[in-house]
Amino acid sequence: MINMSENQIVNVAISGGMGKMGQLVSSFIETKDGFNISGIYDPAQNSEKYHNFDSLEEISGDLLIEFSPSDQINSNLSQLMNSSMNLIVGSSGIEQDTIEELKNTISKDQFICVIPNFSIGASLQKIFSKLANDSFENVTIEERHHNNKKDAPSGTAINLANELKSQTSDTDNSKQSNTHETNLINDINITSIRDEKYIAEQTVFLHNQNESMSIDHIVNDRSAYIEGINYILDAHSDLKGFIHGLENIMIERFKI
Repeated sequence: MINMSENQIVNVAISGGMGKMGQLVSSFIETKDGFNISGIYDPAQNSEKYHNFDSLEEISGDLLIEFSPSDQINSNLSQLMNSSMNLIVGSSGIEQDTIEELKNTISKDQFICVIPNFSIGASLQKIFSKLANDSFENVTIEERHHNNKKDAPSGTAINLANELKSQTSDTDNSKQSNTHETNLINDINITSIRDEKYIAEQTVFLHNQNESMSIDHIVNDRSAYIEGINYILDAHSDLKGFIHGLENIMIERFKI
């Protein structure tokens, strides 16, 4: 990790910088004191506003934010394994083998944050669901996203399912259709719905023999993700090592 004094500018590079999230983040960083955009890497499209890096190897900066598409992210991270830059990964579709490689190659002065969801609300949903799971042993998840989301289940839903437990695990194949898909992850049924009317929504259903409850999270505007980005940038000088999930930064910072 590069140590920054309070008056020193943090140079941020963005991979996948011309995608929706990449452009949202670059617009935000422009307005944030103490941070500067060193450049954009996006093989699909050049930026007319920022410096364009021609390759991953060319990227320079103190911090790299990775928002490449899910079909590129594992290859990108493999190429970035020996980089000394601090890294925030917000892309979906990261394989467990890639995560283990990142853990094994991180230097002692570096931080790598893998963040399946930058929403503060999604992080709180995960914290509340894990607490409730002690009393409600049966769990299912339904996640709803826009039509352009390629991965199903979402990375957020998979990450949550892997940290919960459920006694029931029968997959309901009747929900398989062009818009609905059901998958079993860690013995937890995840129903994925894709429709243009959604941005990002997720409901965790928990029940036992005597009662049931649900925990909803709904994103009404993509700017909700900026709150999480801002949270990490504000905390960056305190971060170290490998961190998986925004909720773990929140738990450590606020001693939840």
